[in-house]
Amino acid sequence: MSYKFKGGVHPKYMKSPETPVTVITPPPQVVIPMAQHIGAPNKPLVAVGDYVKMGQKIGENPAPVSAPVHASVSGKVVAIEPRPHPLGDMIMSVVIENDGLDTPCEDLAPLSEEELKDPEAILARMREAGIVGMGGAMFPTAFKIKGGIGKVDKLIINGAECEPYLNGDHLTMLNFPEQLLKGIELVRIASGVEKAYYGIEKNKSDAIKLLSSLDPAKYGVEIVPENVKYPQGGEKMQVKAVTNREVKPGGIPSGVGCNVVSTRTAYAIYQACYEGKPCIERIVTVAGSALKAPVNALTRVGTPFGYLAEQCGGFVKTPRKIVLGGPMMGICATSFDAPTIKGTAGVLFFTEEEDRHVDNPTCIRCGKCITVCPMNLEPVFMYMYYSKGDYENMAKYHITDCFECGSCAYNCPARMPLTHAFKTAKLMFQAKAAKEKAAAEAAAAKEAK
Repeated sequence: MSYKFKGGVHPKYMKSPETPVTVITPPPQVVIPMAQHIGAPNKPLVAVGDYVKMGQKIGENPAPVSAPVHASVSGKVVAIEPRPHPLGDMIMSVVIENDGLDTPCEDLAPLSEEELKDPEAILARMREAGIVGMGGAMFPTAFKIKGGIGKVDKLIINGAECEPYLNGDHLTMLNFPEQLLKGIELVRIASGVEKAYYGIEKNKSDAIKLLSSLDPAKYGVEIVPENVKYPQGGEKMQVKAVTNREVKPGGIPSGVGCNVVSTRTAYAIYQACYEGKPCIERIVTVAGSALKAPVNALTRVGTPFGYLAEQCGGFVKTPRKIVLGGPMMGICATSFDAPTIKGTAGVLFFTEEEDRHVDNPTCIRCGKCITVCPMNLEPVFMYMYYSKGDYENMAKYHITDCFECGSCAYNCPARMPLTHAFKTAKLMFQAKAAKEKAAAEAAAAKEAK
């Protein structure tokens, strides 16, 4: 049984899961950023001139909230320097000249039968293979699961993939169903729970039917068909849909006894444990009106966006925007040279036809933003106080609890830049907190002196 959550919208999904997966030839050079997870960036383990093998660990940070990165091709390290990052800014990256041989690194052997039943061995492999949340959050998975042990009694696998255009999770279900169920079983064992609940939107009926035919119960998995509504794929919405528990503003799923893991993450865990393969590739949906045709591309981490577009047939029109992820929650990239990373589920090339921007938008107080907010927030007031720089009232209206799903902006007839404003507001609060902390430390140091 699936429960309903408040609000949400029904955008045109623009999906093409019938388009088969195309294996993209790796580029002449891959750019592997040292920051592909939430937490402190990795430090390079290689030097310019070194030869590296495909799957070799090339960056690591010993901090608990981190995940190592690996070479996605074999070849020579030709640069270690700041390069454009898909999330913005210049980030230290290892640039590898591809020798075209894909010579494999054998440091990660498949786990033994005993280890595949050992929670500690599975968690250690997740960490060593660099597994992060591949739904976009990129939170280190081993740390997330460890933190929930003893607190979490409901493990939820997120199969909603409700963002328009994106097809990677759906195609993973269709192309690797048994491997996916084994990956979920590994997550379940590592989490110390008896059952995992796989929430899949009902518009993926072919995947639901296929997975159900493989007797998921023998892997400790129950398929939960969910109502089709955006943002069903949000963690808090998944918790509500599967368990009817509600994550309160400021809370996280583990606070109500739940953990949520994405479909692609579960499959990457299968690859790491059964095949000894680190996180170096994923299915990326390449689409948008500027592109000749949509492609679901199996893409190596570190593939530049410009090269990816060329390999997918090129453009019919010069793109005005490059959007990473889906159009509802995705962010705009600033460079064709930026590479795909572990959290890149889609690269969308849009023309001016999709641009909803208007000059000087004016709120008409219609309240449509409030009716669709799945977090039960009041975007009309949040935006008003953001515009005034009123921190007290922004906090009062829980502006930092917005998870930027974009439902309010999508439903706004005045085309107010609501989601962008709330994203900026969070940065304002972070900057204010940092300034106050620095001032307090300076005052304490002065007093001590």
